[in-house]
Formats: sequence, structure tokens, C-alpha cells
Amino acid sequence: MEEALTLQKLNRKVSYKYDYDEKRIVGIMLARYDLPLTQSIVDSCYLYWHYNTSKTLDFFWAGYGEYLCPDEESSNKIILKFDGNNTRVYYDRKAFISIKNEFNQIFKKPYQDKLQLILVNYYDGKLRFDESIKIDLEENLDSNFATIRELVEFITNECAETYDVANLARKLKSERIKDYVKNQIKGITLSDVIGTAIGIVGL
Repeated sequence: MEEALTLQKLNRKVSYKYDYDEKRIVGIMLARYDLPLTQSIVDSCYLYWHYNTSKTLDFFWAGYGEYLCPDEESSNKIILKFDGNNTRVYYDRKAFISIKNEFNQIFKKPYQDKLQLILVNYYDGKLRFDESIKIDLEENLDSNFATIRELVEFITNECAETYDVANLARKLKSERIKDYVKNQIKGITLSDVIGTAIGIVGL
């Protein structure tokens, strides 16, 4: 898991973290921590996803940072309460709103105040926001967040050998996903570039 307090910091960190000629999929998580539902999912999954994705898939958390001093915590900066938060991962409400607004200028469909995972291509030293998949995770809510957890596990496993979102989108549409995710995945939106690349406009 990677912090992403601003879009500028996100782009700078990506260009520093990855080689220029590297190709990979990068995840961006939009999760407004003010909501009890988001808190439950983040508190129960954050550390597992952090260790499980390892070098396979990086999640950059929009509006989240690390190493906030406890005396700097406020109504707008909240240290996450899950056990094992040794790096004092925190949610910054103002930073979240700012980066969310920046993403609204980039993506055709604006953020709708739901827990959302965006998967973006990275190559030639840049994130390619026009080559992306958006997944509304709240569309897949069920008991104990089972479908969300299965979906993230599937994506993590696939990103070990899949380096662009077009191929991942094909796999999300294929029969193969049924081995991982029992329920039909909902709330998936493809960017125009990816929809055209695989010959569909949505899943």
C-alpha cells in the first residue's frame, strides 16, 4: 500500500518507484474513511492487502498518508484504528477531497462517493489514466465483504503475470474468474481506450 495525498505526489512517487521502461498495472483506491462501511472494510483488509499484494500490485490510497504524529490528529486527519498500524497510516479528509476533485477532471465519469478501485496502466514512465478499469466495490457488497475480498485476491494473482488492464479486463469477463469469485462482479467500467481494445464498452 502506498500513500497518495496529492495527484502530484502520486505521479512523482510512481516515476521514482518504477523503471521508465517497466510495464505494470497500478491500483488507486478511493475510500472515504468517514463512512462506517469504509472503515470496516479498510480496518479488516488494509494490512492483509498490503502484505498480500507485495510487489505484484501497488495500491495507492487517495487522501491517505503515513507517520502522522498522534498530537497532529484532528477531525480532518484520522489515524486508522486497525491493529498493526505501526506506520500510523492516516486519512486526510481535505487531501481526499482535493485528489478526488483532480481525478474528476481526468476521468469521464466522476467519483460518486463510493468505495472504488481504479486500475491503471503504467508504462514509459507515466500512469495512463485513459487506459483504466474502475470497479465500484460497493456494488459487490455481501456478507463479510466476501466478493470484494475474492475480487481483490483474483486481481492480485492475475497481476503477477498480466501487465496491462486490457488483458485483465478480458480475464474479468472470462469464465476463469468463476474459479475465484462466486458472485457475478458488478460495477465495472472500462475507459474508452480499453473498451475499444477488447471490443466492449463495459462488463
